[in-house]
Amino acid sequence: MEDPLHFYAEVRVVASPDRPELEGAVGAIVGISEPPNPDTAPSFGVMLDGFDVVRVFSEEQIAPTGRDRQESDYY
Repeated sequence: MEDPLHFYAEVRVVASPDRPELEGAVGAIVGISEPPNPDTAPSFGVMLDGFDVVRVFSEEQIAPTGRDRQESDYY
């Protein structure tokens, strides 16, 4: 089964303690960290619709919508 949190997967922010106004926002994953320790979970860079910067979230802070976007939507 494919990981639902992959490049260009559309996600919704479900938790953002430091920026609560971002909860409910939708965007796409444009970056995934590669932690040096396999016990460390990756972080996800998400380009949120309506924002011009990438925000970083943990896996627990975002939920996949089940839709994918295209690389050409961003680059």
